Amino acid sequence: MAMVRIGTLSRWGHACLAVGDAVDGWIQIVEAMPDGVRTRTSRVDEWVWSNIPLTDAQRDAGATGGMGEIGKDYDWPGIAGFVVRWFFAKWRGGSKDHPDDNEFCSELVDWISRDDMGVDLKPGYAPNTVSPGDLAQYLVEH
Repeated sequence: MAMVRIGTLSRWGHACLAVGDAVDGWIQIVEAMPDGVRTRTSRVDEWVWSNIPLTDAQRDAGATGGMGEIGKDYDWPGIAGFVVRWFFAKWRGGSKDHPDDNEFCSELVDWISRDDMGVDLKPGYAPNTVSPGDLAQYLVEH
């Protein structure tokens, strides 16, 4: 995660999606890690959470979409070229292509948010060019 922060010049190095309600300071999340997309229980205070107003239907769609990604491979080929794509996409305005079925953390969150929840966190950019810092920037701006 430190490499993501360094490579994207951001203080943010990871992203996840909440797929349940917090209970006693714990919450179920879906995240993409080097061993693939997984679910786990995490302390609520380990994360900075969005305050984007979502309907119950959007939250349910996000949880369903996130749970449907479990078991997919980590996007090693994507992460290997991420920094080059990230800078290139910022320069040219990005695209919305998804060349494979693998995902890294912020890519996972952006795909679920856009395709399942109807919230485009980085309009005009492909999710495989979106960094955790980009997601944080969206939260600051909205």
